[in-house]
Amino acid sequence: MQDMRIGVVQMICRVGRTEANLETIECFSEKAAGQDVDMLCFPELSICGYNAGSTAHPEPEPLDGPSVGRLKAIAAGHGITLLAGFLERGRSGIVYNTQVICDADGLVAAYRKTHVPTTEIGTWSAGAELPVFLHHKACYGVEICYDSHFPEVSAILAKKGADILFFPHASTGAGGGETGETAVAKKARWLRYMPARAYDNTVYVAVCNQAGDNDADRRFAGVSFICDPYGVVIAEAGGDGEEMVVAHLQASELRRARSVPETFFRHFRRPEMYAYWLGES
Repeated sequence: MQDMRIGVVQMICRVGRTEANLETIECFSEKAAGQDVDMLCFPELSICGYNAGSTAHPEPEPLDGPSVGRLKAIAAGHGITLLAGFLERGRSGIVYNTQVICDADGLVAAYRKTHVPTTEIGTWSAGAELPVFLHHKACYGVEICYDSHFPEVSAILAKKGADILFFPHASTGAGGGETGETAVAKKARWLRYMPARAYDNTVYVAVCNQAGDNDADRRFAGVSFICDPYGVVIAEAGGDGEEMVVAHLQASELRRARSVPETFFRHFRRPEMYAYWLGES
């Protein structure tokens, strides 16, 4: 990893108002480029809005459709790597909740949400891969919302070489209720386990969430922050409205965190003991 600047955005992502959402994404991208941000992550389904339970609104698009095309143009225009969510219709017709990644050279890759809770079953299908991606300054992985509740995912991505884990959310709150949690309650809950993903795996963690009214009877309370490899919050949103959070990630800090075997816990992993749990014996 090299020293770099990353940002996360909590934004209002209105269902079906793709053009307006992309305009917001472009505004934040321009602002981030002015602050020398290398990578900028937007919430889950930030391009199209979150409307679990409806298979028609918003309408899914292919990876080579107009929304990703516009995201590619924004990334190229500002020379920044962007991570943004949309409903993807795969070539087979299957719909996925996807975080697409574009940089100045075009489409880099896409990650499909791998863990689908009860409220989302029937709206989109679960992805089946846990890839890591390469920026010229770092290796990174993506976990979308509910994925964050499964520590195995973070451990696998770290094992594959991730230095940073991005966690884009569209979270109204625990239990899947439409009204959800307050920002205070959500932050308290997330601080019980998000820093652990950083600390246990010795990686940087970047979390963002949707904010405000999404025009589909859901309200989001925001909550966005970035943790260092010790699980310490080093940057966070100041309120529950639209906001960008930026942090400078230091390669030396990551090396220092991984230099002591006793606190670089992966050094002492016992995979032979975990084989039964992993279904390998």
